[in-house]
Amino acid sequence: MMLYFKITALVFGLMTHIPLTGQIDTVFRVEVMKKNTDFASLTIGLDMMAIGKGSFGSGSSQITTPAQFRPGITIGGVHFWGHADFYVTFPIGPNFGKRPENTTKFVNRESVETGFKFYPLALKVNTLRPYIGMSFQPFTYRIDQKDYTTVYGGARYSGFVSPVQLGLTFTGKKFLFSAGARYNWRNRFDYYLSPENIVPVTINPWNFNIGFIRYMDTDKGYSSEKSVDQLNKKHYVLTKEKAFDSWYVAFGPSTALQMSQSPYLKKNVPYQYDQMIFSAFVPELAVGRYFHKGRYNVNMAARYMSQHIKAFDAKIQVTRSSLALEAYHFLFTYRGFVPFVGPSVNLEHLTLDHKEKLKVTDTKLALGIVFGWDINLSDVETSLLRTNLRYMPGLHLKVGAEKMMYDYLEFNFIQYVYFFNRVSTFKKYRKK
Repeated sequence: MMLYFKITALVFGLMTHIPLTGQIDTVFRVEVMKKNTDFASLTIGLDMMAIGKGSFGSGSSQITTPAQFRPGITIGGVHFWGHADFYVTFPIGPNFGKRPENTTKFVNRESVETGFKFYPLALKVNTLRPYIGMSFQPFTYRIDQKDYTTVYGGARYSGFVSPVQLGLTFTGKKFLFSAGARYNWRNRFDYYLSPENIVPVTINPWNFNIGFIRYMDTDKGYSSEKSVDQLNKKHYVLTKEKAFDSWYVAFGPSTALQMSQSPYLKKNVPYQYDQMIFSAFVPELAVGRYFHKGRYNVNMAARYMSQHIKAFDAKIQVTRSSLALEAYHFLFTYRGFVPFVGPSVNLEHLTLDHKEKLKVTDTKLALGIVFGWDINLSDVETSLLRTNLRYMPGLHLKVGAEKMMYDYLEFNFIQYVYFFNRVSTFKKYRKK
C-alpha cells in the first residue's frame, strides 16, 4: 500500500541546509524528481457510510435490525498519476442509529478500513470518473437482550470482511467528491444469543458511502532547483563521510488480526469460537541499522498485544509480548516506493488468563516473515515513513490438550523512521 507517499513531503520539508562550495556531482535532476513527485498526491477528508437494515432470528421470532450511519476520517493518496487511490478510513466514535427492539446494546460495525480504488480513466480536474475497488476491515457484531442478564453481556462475533465497491468521483480543483456502493458477500453467519441459543444473522450486503476529500500536492517544491541542489549536496556529504549506513529508531501504531481459530475456545467457550480476535491498537518501537551498499536493514522491534474475550459469564484475557530480530532486503525502487521482505525471529511471551479457571504462560521462539515498503524519494534524508506487516504462522499456546492461537497478522499502518547518524553528519556542515 502506497497511501502515505505524499505525507513524506511533510517530514522531508524540514530539510537540513548544507552550504558547500566546489564541484558537486549531479546525482539528482529536476526533471527526474518532478516525475517522481507527480506520481501521487496526499488525500485527507471525511467519509459517511450508510448501513442498511438486517435481521436476526428466523420465522415468527425474526427481528429486524435498523439502518445505521458510520462517519469516518479518510487518509490516503492518489497514485499512478490519477489511476489509483489507496486509503485508510478510521471510524469516528460508535455508529449512529437505533437499537433493535428489546435490546440494550447493538453493534454492527466495521473497524478501520484499508481500501483501494482503481480508475480506468485517470482523475482529471472538472471531470467525473468511475471506479471499482475493494476494501478490507475487521467486522464486529453483538446483541445484548433486555430479558437476559449476564456478567459480561452478549457474545461478540468478529471476523474479516472484504467488500467490493464501485462508484463515481468528481475532481475539483482542490477536492474529490465521491459516491459509491459496496457489496459485502460475507453477510450471513450464526450468532449465539445465549450459550444454548444459536440464531441466524443476515446483515445487509449493500451499503453506500459519500466522501469529501481534500487532495494536496504537498511536495511541489521538492523538485525545485534549490531542493534538488540540497539533495545533491547531501549525497556528496554522505559519500564523503561514508555515512549512508546509519542507525535508526522507529515507532508507530499497528493492529493485529488473528488468522486462525482456537481449539481452546471451541471446547471451553464455543460461543466465542467464531470470533476472529484482533487487537485494535498495538504500539511498536523499533531500532535498527540500515546498510546502504547491500540495501538491507537489521531491525529489532518490540510490540505488546492484549485482548479481552468476554461474553455471558466467561472472561478470557490473552496477551502477547514480542521482541523481533529481523533482517530484510529492499527489492527495488519505483518513484520512491521501496518494498522489502525478510525473516523475522521472535521471542514470544504468551499468556492466557481464563478468569476463575486457569492461567497459563509460556515463553518461546517463533519464526515468521516481515514485509512492507518504505516511502523514500532520495535515500539521503534523515527520516522516512514505513509500512510493515508481520506474520508468525502456527504460533500458539498449549493449554492442556488444546491450543490457543496467537498467529496474528500484524499491520503497521505508518511508522516514522529517524536516522540519527545522518543528522549528526549533516550538523557538521550546517551554517553556524
